[in-house]
Amino acid sequence: MTITALPTGLYAEVLSFYGHQMQKLDGRDFAGYAATFTEDGEFKHSPSLPAAHTRAGILAVLEDFHRKFDAKKIQRRHWFNHVALSQAPDGSLTATSYCLVLTVHADVKEPEFGPSCVVHDVLVRGEDGELLLRSRNVSHDHVFPA
Repeated sequence: MTITALPTGLYAEVLSFYGHQMQKLDGRDFAGYAATFTEDGEFKHSPSLPAAHTRAGILAVLEDFHRKFDAKKIQRRHWFNHVALSQAPDGSLTATSYCLVLTVHADVKEPEFGPSCVVHDVLVRGEDGELLLRSRNVSHDHVFPA
């Protein structure tokens, strides 16, 4: 297996991007999360739902998906780890990461674990040089191919 070295600063920038992005999601700032995608971005986060397209579409899917949590006193945390990053000749970045979602219920000390997922991203530079997601496809570990 060949592992291509990337500039340390680039790897750190991607990790910082993920940190800020996941805090937006976990803080229920769905508009802020959707803004981390390109205007024509694609987001596939659940095996039972079709992919969302465009920032507006991503925002709508997130708001709809999270309504089921509105009546519950919970806090969700998305933990990204083992980020494998590579750069394509066109400058885009592909990242494959592990993600574990933790859910903490009010007045319950022990968190609920799951789902466990693998996240496949394509990141590009926006007009201002900032990182943006062109696509995210989340595969859940508990869903096995037929």
